Amino acid sequence: MSFFWALSPVILIFVLVVFFKIDLFNLAVASFLYTAAVAILVFHTEPKVVALASLDGVLTTLPLLLVVYSGILISQFLLEKGSLQRLTKSFSQGVEGEFNKSLLIGAGFGNFFEGAGVIAEPVVAPMLYSVGVSSTGSAILSILGYAGLMHLALAGVIVTVLANVTSLSSYQLALSLALLSFPATLFLYLTIPLFLGELSATLRYAPIICLLSLVISLFAYLTVRFVGFSISAMMGGIAGIAFLFVVYKARPTLSREMVKDTAPFLFLFISLFSVNMIGPVHDLLAHKLSFQVAVLPIHSITFRPLANAYLYLFGAFLLSYRIFSSQEDRILGYLGTAFGKAAKPLLSMAIFGAVGSVIAFSGFNPESHSLVLSNNMAHCLAQGLIRSTGGYYPIFAPLLGWMGTFLTGYGVASIMLFGKLQLATANMLGVSKVLLASLLTVGASVGSISSPFKIAIASPLCDAVGKENEILRLSIPVGIGASLLVGVAGYLLG
Repeated sequence: MSFFWALSPVILIFVLVVFFKIDLFNLAVASFLYTAAVAILVFHTEPKVVALASLDGVLTTLPLLLVVYSGILISQFLLEKGSLQRLTKSFSQGVEGEFNKSLLIGAGFGNFFEGAGVIAEPVVAPMLYSVGVSSTGSAILSILGYAGLMHLALAGVIVTVLANVTSLSSYQLALSLALLSFPATLFLYLTIPLFLGELSATLRYAPIICLLSLVISLFAYLTVRFVGFSISAMMGGIAGIAFLFVVYKARPTLSREMVKDTAPFLFLFISLFSVNMIGPVHDLLAHKLSFQVAVLPIHSITFRPLANAYLYLFGAFLLSYRIFSSQEDRILGYLGTAFGKAAKPLLSMAIFGAVGSVIAFSGFNPESHSLVLSNNMAHCLAQGLIRSTGGYYPIFAPLLGWMGTFLTGYGVASIMLFGKLQLATANMLGVSKVLLASLLTVGASVGSISSPFKIAIASPLCDAVGKENEILRLSIPVGIGASLLVGVAGYLLG
């Protein structure tokens, strides 16, 4: 019964989305109230702990909320000034058709930005929307484009976290993750026609999808093997862009206007590349100039205000305002407009962050400052899945990762919840620890496309607010299917 109750928030969200078509904000509120009630009544968590865990979740989410707000701010300004439309047109010169442009922007630029440590949705979603992709298609493809390689993205931070949690070799983990990227990326890209309303054309697009998936995954693997995993997703994105430029005979145009349109993004890329890739700069901004807050004694939240993307997104907005503003423009007006568009999605994201922390810290004992595992929802969920699947657990390990991201919004949170458990399970089943940890992590990456949290980031950037349930009804089955496919591939490899 503990397994059922731990799984029930997933079931509730699925039912509310698929059968009741509830909007994102009400979905977040209902999920929080239900999860809090289950934590208190079934898993014997003190109401005070639930309240503190909720605050922990909101504070943990705060940097992402600021990223989303600053991303909305700059994207709305550049759309109003026509800059984003011109830039997208310049890069996709010679690329015809909605599908081909979606591949170039969603897969190519999505992996490039996310690999470089730039949250992709605030840039990619409006780019897709500006070339004629529907609002719902733009929202999901801005996530789907990088989800198959997400585990190697963000300048390698996910691999680092996984290695720290499991004490396994980061190099071996990165190699395994790169190998598993191919089936994950392939399956996700095969669903792109579905989200574009061109499902019947899937077979026609299959050859280019297969080749692109292979190119992106292969270059990511080669980068891990011979250079380093911290830039592997970015290199996969660059390889994907170059491949599509050759295939489509794209002819990007270079002009003075294009240089101006590119300037905010060059500033953003150079800033974040320096923060993530230059050792002394990263050490100073990400470590020495950081501070911690602990709402719960077993979890410290680290804030890195000078190393986070929101600071540089806001800087990119100021630069774009300096370049494109007219005498009638007022910064305060744009700040207010962006907040009006962002308020409800941001509140929804904060609530989902609270849901994830309530799950993670259910069963916390304030007296001993430790978790009572039998009362911890995450532990019961994982143990129940292991017992239910037995020797076939590797097939379902990515599904566990998917559930973690689905519930919390973070792939990293999924690793933190379930990472250590994979080591004991690997010993019990006699399979590779590296493989099992990698399967969980790829599933957590794939879970991004089914995460109400992630969709809340993208939807206000492409006029998809209020359509999130429509996106989730399609993306939840796709995420589950991709997770199981990766699991089958891992099972055969094991």
